[in-house]
Amino acid sequence: MARGKYLSLEEARKGGTIKRFCKEHPSKGDWNQFDRLFEAMAEPALKLKQKPKRRKL
Repeated sequence: MARGKYLSLEEARKGGTIKRFCKEHPSKGDWNQFDRLFEAMAEPALKLKQKPKRRKL
């Protein structure tokens, strides 16, 4: 248990008080930054799904 008046993320998850945690720790997101990061993470996975083309001998 935290000694302060704010919940830690772990306490919120265990206690089912995520809404309270979100109210205590507000944050703003940057959609463009998130999109760039998400695309960078997904790109290697997309390349793995594509089958390599076989060369004819």
